[in-house]
Amino acid sequence: MNNKQYYYKNNPMVRSIFFKMLTPTILMNLTTALASFADTVIIGHFLDDLALSVVTYATPIYMIINTFAALFAVGGSIAMSIDMGKGEKKTANKSFSVAVELLVFVGAILLVAGIFFGRTITQWLGAGKDVFDMVYDYSKIILICAPIFMLNVGLAFFVRNDGRPVLSMVGMFLSIAVNIIFDIVFIGVFDWGVKGAAYATVLGQLVSVLVISSHFLSKKNTLRFIFTINKTVFRIIKNGISTALHFIYQFLTILILNHFISKLAGDNGVVVYTVVFNLYTVSLALFEGISQTIQPMVSLYYGEKSYKKISNTLRLALAAIVVICGAVTIALELVPQVVPVVFGIREPWLLEKSIIAVRIFATSMLIMTINVVLGYYLQSTEHSVMSAILVSLRCFVLFLASALVFGKVFGMNGIWLAYTSAEVLTFIIYFVMNFIMKKRMVKAGMNVNMYLLDKNVEQNIECFTFNCGSDNFEEYLTMALKDIKETESIREYLTEIYKCYSSSKLKYIEVEVNKVSQKIIIRDNLNHVEVQERIQEIVSNRTEFEYGPVLGVNRLCIERG
Repeated sequence: MNNKQYYYKNNPMVRSIFFKMLTPTILMNLTTALASFADTVIIGHFLDDLALSVVTYATPIYMIINTFAALFAVGGSIAMSIDMGKGEKKTANKSFSVAVELLVFVGAILLVAGIFFGRTITQWLGAGKDVFDMVYDYSKIILICAPIFMLNVGLAFFVRNDGRPVLSMVGMFLSIAVNIIFDIVFIGVFDWGVKGAAYATVLGQLVSVLVISSHFLSKKNTLRFIFTINKTVFRIIKNGISTALHFIYQFLTILILNHFISKLAGDNGVVVYTVVFNLYTVSLALFEGISQTIQPMVSLYYGEKSYKKISNTLRLALAAIVVICGAVTIALELVPQVVPVVFGIREPWLLEKSIIAVRIFATSMLIMTINVVLGYYLQSTEHSVMSAILVSLRCFVLFLASALVFGKVFGMNGIWLAYTSAEVLTFIIYFVMNFIMKKRMVKAGMNVNMYLLDKNVEQNIECFTFNCGSDNFEEYLTMALKDIKETESIREYLTEIYKCYSSSKLKYIEVEVNKVSQKIIIRDNLNHVEVQERIQEIVSNRTEFEYGPVLGVNRLCIERG
């Protein structure tokens, strides 16, 4: 019998998880990116220009909240997923718990700062006499409610990584919907001014937290909070630093480029940069959705040492990049005028310059997304130094260097060209570094899967996937159990799992044999409770096992002696 009959180049279970995660993650990111835009539009409609500037003054507060929230949420979810992959459930829950504690702790610091240092912070934000009181009122409310903002971001990540991406997406959607509705009510009806905008934003965040938290009352929940403080703090910070750096670099580049562009092309140049920067923000939210989709999958498979599945995941991500980024790039090249028109630019000569800027920027999208995916891959496998270098190069060092040099040579068009230049240079530097590192590792006799998967690593893993709708289960068993010592007990497991198949939907049973780690992993996407009851019956007191849902599928790990 041919092994290939039971091996899928794009594993169906991996594909199912990927597409289950992809759309909700992209929509969740886009929703978050568009939230402040919608808020600004409503405030601008009901209040005057001074009130509109309040949100701009408060932007650093949001950036601080988002930076720390991303640091702990991404860092904690990576640690949690890798621990889950290793089968260390207690350690995974500790990673989750420590991350939540960090989110609450930093949120509490910001709360205290809002209560006792509100006016000092308002002065630090640079608010003048005309808007000082409004900025103070707005920023104080946001700071006092910072723990809610922090938890909303954190819980969305953890619940998504626990196999409920749709619930996280729904929570974020409701957050924006509630925010918009109560912006209109509090500002337009109750006439609360900027305070009303702040209260509406907080209310939206609170609703999202409550919706996402409903996961912890669900049978699908595998997360347990354990109050603990240990060295996991450093692991979480190390894992999340790349994401936090992106927020920091974004803030710094805005400050530097605003000053540079103002000198280069005056206020009109800054207007065009505003269009490009907002396009960059929304585009990055879309493309990071692809990258964040792979994070829980890659981290889980890395913990399991299921390197074949990491390859499957990266192939799917690359296909999604080509399709989605390709479509967006073509659209922007064909109808670039749509973007500046959305931002209200009508002046013919300014519109023309914005169209050129959009077309030049669009050339960076494909390579940008590939770099973002590479960064998340490294981050998801706890190679934080390489990931941080990648982010530092593409978001700050190479981008600013390209913008300043090209800006002087080509004017404003040179700045838009800097996006593509930075991404291409980062891509080349990464692969040069990767090549050098792999050579050193091979020379030292180390496992070369550390920075980019190697085919030899994949060859040490056999994966047999069975479509439950097929009628050759006995042949599948013969092939899957070949050369496995514990044949009879595993045959019993697989047979009991197969008996639970009763659906017309596509259902799979998979056996993965890792020749290096001597581990056997059995996965299925059937009814978890029913299968667990059947397995419990045959296991009795003969052996210990852990069968349960992980990232939307069920898993049984068997360590071979």
